[in-house]
This record gives sequence, C-alpha cells and structure tokens, in this order.
Amino acid sequence: MIRFIALMMLMTLPLYADPLGDAEQGAMIYTQSCARCHRDVAQLDLSQATPEDLTLFLTRHRTRSDQDRADLVAYLLPQSPPEDLSE
Repeated sequence: MIRFIALMMLMTLPLYADPLGDAEQGAMIYTQSCARCHRDVAQLDLSQATPEDLTLFLTRHRTRSDQDRADLVAYLLPQSPPEDLSE
C-alpha cells in the first residue's frame, strides 16, 4: 500500500521543468533573430504580457527551442524584485 501511494505521488510531479531563462542570452537572441523585424525592444508593448502568454506566442513564432523561448522571456519580461513585506 505504501508503494502504491508513493507511486501515485510521483505520478503527480511534472516530467520536466521549464528551463530557466538567461536574460543576457535572450538579449543576444533578440538582437540576432528578432530585431530585424521588431526593431527596438522598447517599442514593444509588453505591459499586459505574462510569461505564459509570451512563451505561447514564441512557441508559434519562429523560436528554435524551449531554452531560446525561456531566454527571450527572461529578457523581455524581467522580473521585478519582490516587495519588502517587513514594512
């Protein structure tokens, strides 16, 4: 019974994790692959974009790999530092 429960718990875990993005690599990818059409990244309206939405868009928009997508998301949507909750 314990083995069954342990197996069931393992089955709920994802088989793989989304790759972590590298913003510096994302900047290089943007310069080499995206800037030809999209020009300056400052002109993109990403104010309403979520990492999930942007990843889905990039999946359909000529990115080569999961890692490239993660790097571009890290570059285009930098995470703001967490708010200090001690105040």
